[in-house]
Amino acid sequence: MRSQGDLLAERLRVIGVDQRGALRSDPLPATPRLLPDLLVSDFEALRARLRIGSWAVLGHSAGGGYALRYVTSHAGAVRAVIFDCPCWDADMTDRHRLPVVARRLEELGQLADAERCRELAAKAGRLSFSDETKQAMQALGSSYMEQFFHDPDSAADFADMLAGSGFTQEQWQRGNSHWPLLAAMYESVLGLLPRVRRPALLLRGQDDLVAAPGMLAAFAADVPGGLVRTFPESGHFAYLEEPKAYCATVTEFVLAHAE
Repeated sequence: MRSQGDLLAERLRVIGVDQRGALRSDPLPATPRLLPDLLVSDFEALRARLRIGSWAVLGHSAGGGYALRYVTSHAGAVRAVIFDCPCWDADMTDRHRLPVVARRLEELGQLADAERCRELAAKAGRLSFSDETKQAMQALGSSYMEQFFHDPDSAADFADMLAGSGFTQEQWQRGNSHWPLLAAMYESVLGLLPRVRRPALLLRGQDDLVAAPGMLAAFAADVPGGLVRTFPESGHFAYLEEPKAYCATVTEFVLAHAE
């Protein structure tokens, strides 16, 4: 919202959702248990509360999974859906990312850390949250965020944007309540793609490591008429690295399917 909200709002009505328990939302209560389907029901309740007949839905990264769950369970409420660098299967994402991180760790001389990443990438059976792949990749230390950008220097811009957001430390820490959702990301939702019956657009940065090739292939095979837009000078955050092109692409797609 900080990088795209005003740009998109020049021609669209934009609603940014702080998920329950995060940022401006109230701290997460002890019950009910936080699950992806609970967030999906929140989005639908918000639509009804705002008396919106139907809307276009955009989900980035993990949000791409929630958007897929939403469009396939509330199709009548969705006019179009945009998946931005979605993570639909964290096992697939990790196996794509881990070798890249391993090469970077080798360049930094961290050979044992690099070997650990390669071991995880080659693990028999599916990876899970308990394999602690993120912790293995965080051996990159201060270079960790650079893997998410086309231009490594953009990682510093991203950090500055977060620092200047105006949120308190307590508000940021509320996001820790969403850690249980990471386990659910290892449950593939690729099987939902054939049930997408609304105009769909997949956005990706050329250097994005989250939307793995297998996910792109599944989208192309299983979503009739699904469109893919690649941003050549972006990684995982095209909305930050190529903001004008990103805004134009989203705006044109939404308006093409708006009433």
